Amino acid sequence: MDFLINFVIITLFISPIITLIHESGHAFFLKIFGAKVSEFTIGNGDIFWSKNNFFIKKAFFFGGRVGSKNLKILSKNQKTFFYLGGVFFNFLSALVLHILTGYEFLVFRNYVDSFIFVSYLTIVINLIPLNTIVGATDGKQLVELYRN
Repeated sequence: MDFLINFVIITLFISPIITLIHESGHAFFLKIFGAKVSEFTIGNGDIFWSKNNFFIKKAFFFGGRVGSKNLKILSKNQKTFFYLGGVFFNFLSALVLHILTGYEFLVFRNYVDSFIFVSYLTIVINLIPLNTIVGATDGKQLVELYRN
């Protein structure tokens, strides 16, 4: 029963927060390079709630997206920072919590430890260059950027 409760909490609460942090990293680099964020989405599927260009979709625990209509104005180096922005923000948030809590890898004492672990897992998954059912990972987009 504990496994089921932990799974639900991690899936419905921790994962969307990690996604929000990840997508904020992408949006941060768009903003500092002068590109406009045209879409900031948490989740996938039909829209559950929206305000301006911020969307929460019904499957809010599964992925996200930051889009810009003027991504073409960015240089290759700026696009690299944009694509790695989510991973950087995930790493920074996990590292800060890691230092503050004395996290021991694969030792789950509380939900903060789960947050740290899932953040590190998110980093690894996003750096693997592959296409998913919701689009290309950050790693795949980087490979395509430098392949062209």
